[in-house]
Parts: sequence; structure tokens; C-alpha cells
Amino acid sequence: MDPNEWMKRAMERKHSGYIYQYYESEKYIKLALEKGDIHLIRDVLHKYKISGQPDRMSKEEAIFNDRANVIRFIDTAMRVAIDHHVDSEKACALGEIIISDISTVTDRVELIDALEKAIQLFIRLIKEEEKHAYSLHVEKCIRYVQQHIFDNLKVKELAIQQQISPDYLSNLFFCETGTNLSTFIHKQKIKEAELLFLYYPAYSINDVATMLSFKHLSHFSALFKRYTGITPKEYKNKHITTAAKNRGAVRLR
Repeated sequence: MDPNEWMKRAMERKHSGYIYQYYESEKYIKLALEKGDIHLIRDVLHKYKISGQPDRMSKEEAIFNDRANVIRFIDTAMRVAIDHHVDSEKACALGEIIISDISTVTDRVELIDALEKAIQLFIRLIKEEEKHAYSLHVEKCIRYVQQHIFDNLKVKELAIQQQISPDYLSNLFFCETGTNLSTFIHKQKIKEAELLFLYYPAYSINDVATMLSFKHLSHFSALFKRYTGITPKEYKNKHITTAAKNRGAVRLR
């Protein structure tokens, strides 16, 4: 198709409000997840489900756009869950399974019903995590590490931010989590590295190590193998096919 024709059709879909309605719904998805309110989710999805199909959009285009929007909602749910301290690997794994399951769905009602069930699962994950509440110092520490994972994180600097001693923060963190703070930082960085390798296979091992503020590639590689059981190169080779499939999940079959 001519590029100008593609642009024309894209603008028609934009003005119809059909393809972009998920922007309005996304904030309610976030709110429902944060409150654990499945009734709010159902209200939003019911409105979304009964929205009309634009006259100029074919059935194939409509289901493609619906599937793309659902995948965006799933991505939002993953991020909200991680922000609420759900293990990033667990949240992403759940998201990948759900996206894989809906990749061949061609019925709109079935697609939205699958999304409702998915959001329920993420709400459950978040509620389970909230049962394991930590003290304010540890909570702030965990959140800061997760939000600044690409920085060169040091226990001393984390303690200074909270105006407590490094020894006190380290002991408190260990008592509440059962893990050394420095070990927690390393594990979080390696989990982030796994995601980068999975979703951005073009990044080299050195690229990822540098992004995560490792000064020495050997240190990064040693930690990666310690916490995953395989080297970064082995991980990339193992998951490159899986990553390609996940990136193509929204394609019509």
C-alpha cells in the first residue's frame, strides 16, 4: 500500500477515537490495580467492549487494534505490579504468558474477557505482595533501588539519603528480608539485565553491563552466572528465539 494511503487510514482511525480510546481507559486500569478494585475494571472494560466499530475499519483491522490495546493494558499492569514491589521477573513472566495466549484470539468479546481475567491475576499478585510489608526505611530502599536500577548504587549512599548509618540500614534490611542489601542490589541488576537481553537482543553484553553501571564486564558476567546459572552469552542464545516470538505476538495469523 502507498505510504500516503497508510497515513490517510491512520488519521481516519485516530479521528474515530477507536484506536486511541485505551489512553482514557489506561488511567482507570492503573487506579483499579492500585486500589485492587475489580468492579472498576469491569466498568471500564464493559464500556470498552461495547464501543462501536468504525465504518471504515475492517473486522481484521478492528481485532488487530483491540489486541494491540489489550497488550498495552497488560504492559501497564506489569509496570504497576512492579511499582508495587511484585518481583519483576514474576510480573513479566505472567505478562508474557497472557500475551502469548491472546495472540491468536480473533473474537473481541473473548479478548476483553481474557484481559479482565489477566487484570484479576495482577491484582492478586499485588495484594499478596502487600501482605509482606516492610519498615519505612527498607520500603524506601527497595523502591529506590528498583527505580534507579541503572545507577551505580551504593549502600552508603542509600543510607545517607535516609539519614541513617550504612550499618544500621544493612542490618535492618537483612533482618526484614533475609538478604544482604548489596546482594539485593546485584540481584535486581541481573534481573534487569535478563529483561534487556530478552526484549532488546541487539544490545551486546558489554552494552547491558555498561547501562547497569558495572565498571568491569568480568564482574557483571560473574554475577550473572551466579544468579542465573548460565553466562550472559548462553542466556542470549537461549532466549533469542523466545524474544522474537514475543515481539510478534500482536501480528494477525
